[in-house]
Amino acid sequence: MSLWLSAANAQASSARGLFVANLARAQKTAIEDMTRQTLAFWTTGAAPAAAKSAPKKRRRACA
Repeated sequence: MSLWLSAANAQASSARGLFVANLARAQKTAIEDMTRQTLAFWTTGAAPAAAKSAPKKRRRACA
């Protein structure tokens, strides 16, 4: 029985480690996204709008 409990404890520790690592990645992604959105919100008005490029001329097919 001791071997079973030891194996179960090892599996639980492994699962906990994977869960915590995944949670840390999710938090990091959420913080980066929030920072990007906040920066975009506060700096959009300060920068001039990007100039639109001129429309491209189309070539006619030779008949």
